[in-house]
Amino acid sequence: MEHDDSADCPAAAYLRQQPENLVVNGYRNWIAGLAHSDSRYWDAAWSAHAKALGAINGRVALDAMASLVRQLGACATCPLRFYKPGAGHLCRDECLVLGMVAGAQHGDEDLLVQSAKLLTCSDACVEVIESASTYAAILLGHSQRLAPIPLSAIADIDMKSTFAGAAASGSIH
Repeated sequence: MEHDDSADCPAAAYLRQQPENLVVNGYRNWIAGLAHSDSRYWDAAWSAHAKALGAINGRVALDAMASLVRQLGACATCPLRFYKPGAGHLCRDECLVLGMVAGAQHGDEDLLVQSAKLLTCSDACVEVIESASTYAAILLGHSQRLAPIPLSAIADIDMKSTFAGAAASGSIH
C-alpha cells in the first residue's frame, strides 16, 4: 500500500525539514538520555548533528543544545516535556524550543523572548535566550535555517496546551 503524505500530521511534515528535525530530535534525544540514563540517545543526537554539520561542528552544536537543555532544566517553570525521539508530533515545550531557535535565527526578538518566557521563570530567561541563540547561530552558520514561526502560533500553542494539557511521553526537571 502506498503511503499518502497528504494525510500526515502537519508536525510530521514539518519535522521532515532537516533544520527543524535537528532541533527537535536533538532536544528529545538529549532529554531522553538524561531521563533514562542511556547514552544511546546522546549518540543518536550526535550522529544526526555530525551528519548535517560534520563531526567537529556537530559536536559544537550538540554542546550548545546540551547547554540549552541544562539551562532549561535549571529554571523551567514546570518539568520539561518531550515526545519519544522520532515521533511525528510536537508537544508544547518542543514548539517553544523551536520558537526560540527560529526567533534567534530570523531576528524575531519577540518570538525568542515570548517562547523563553513560556518555558522559564523570568529570572533565568536571559540565560535561556543566550543558550538558544548560541545554538541557533551555530546551525545558521552551517546553512541549517529554520522556517520562520509567527508569534501568533506560539500564543496559540500556549493557549491550546493550557486547555488540553501538554501530553508527551516524558518529562524531566
